[in-house]
Amino acid sequence: MSIGTVFGERFGPILQSTGMLLSKRVLNILSVSFYSVIILGTLALAYFNPVYNWDILAYVGIAVEDRLETAEEIHATAYGEVQEATSELQFYKLTAAIPYRVGQYENPEHFVSLFPMFRVKLAYVETIKHLGEVTGRVHATTLISTISAALIGVFVIAWSFRRNFVQGLLIIGPVSILIGYVFSAREATPDLMMAVFTLPAIYFVCREKPFFAAPFLILAFLVRPDGILLFFALLLAAFAVSKYRLAYLALFIACVCLYFPVTGAAEHPGWWPHFYFSNIEYQDDMRGFDPAFDAVLFVKALLINLARTLQAFDWLMLLAVFLLGFALFVRNGFEVSRGQWMAAIALTLCIGGKFVTFPLPDDRVYLPYMLPLLLVLMEIWKPEFSVARSETERVS
Repeated sequence: MSIGTVFGERFGPILQSTGMLLSKRVLNILSVSFYSVIILGTLALAYFNPVYNWDILAYVGIAVEDRLETAEEIHATAYGEVQEATSELQFYKLTAAIPYRVGQYENPEHFVSLFPMFRVKLAYVETIKHLGEVTGRVHATTLISTISAALIGVFVIAWSFRRNFVQGLLIIGPVSILIGYVFSAREATPDLMMAVFTLPAIYFVCREKPFFAAPFLILAFLVRPDGILLFFALLLAAFAVSKYRLAYLALFIACVCLYFPVTGAAEHPGWWPHFYFSNIEYQDDMRGFDPAFDAVLFVKALLINLARTLQAFDWLMLLAVFLLGFALFVRNGFEVSRGQWMAAIALTLCIGGKFVTFPLPDDRVYLPYMLPLLLVLMEIWKPEFSVARSETERVS
């Protein structure tokens, strides 16, 4: 009797049982269940334990500014509504944690002068304004983040089934946490809402259907107008690999035509004043603030925020892993469609361009682009962790 026969007699039933437990069907169910637990946990945290950063004061103030006449009234309403919704410690952090916040709490005119930098996020602000009529404006930000997190979870699962990488959810779940999914869901920021639209947009880019992607791209831009970078990145990628160059050129032109009315109506101070405020030095009063461009300060801000990114955040290291993974897929003969090439190129260019033009280090800022890139990689890889039945039968 051969060793193989003895091994098969003794261990074949065990391996067969293992194969049944780790079959494709079972692992698909476990993958969806695992990812769903992450989604449900995120929704619970987002709804019952939201994080209130300073930005919520500006968004609430903007939501009420069209019905109040003076800066004092806007200031009192915004701070009053946020105080009602937060704990004493949370409100202290928003109003007294640093001297800058003390100044904004004490001076209504200074507070209102910051609004153009937030008002420019048109779709997010308008959603708070209209939903807030029913739910209250502070709670509206919580609902927006919670609903966005839920929609993203549903779409990711749907994409995984549609493109046959369901077991990739075992990877997508933990990685999405690293790129800021959970924390973004708890914050009053527009980043997760933007991701609701960039995900289907990139899905259709992968399918080489630019006109299906178009409405989602426009909506993403209206949530955050720096989304114009994605339009430009798609245009560059289209000229490199796509046959739909004219379609993406038309989309970019349409976005440019929208950009100036949106930023103009918001009275946005412009790129450099906003860059200076966010990356170099806070300004108590943005009225008339228009510093001359300084290349030294620009490079210094890039280097400082690059160091902060490497020390405290995950998105840049994960981007390197994503790109190395993509290179390995190509090198090892994985099939990469023209649409997938275009999506990977465009998202990489967009992430890099976003950091160079406005180098905020936070993971949440890059989530609307990192998450679609992760799904594109999963679509190419189609990871399988199941034990093939033929392997278990071979020893029996």
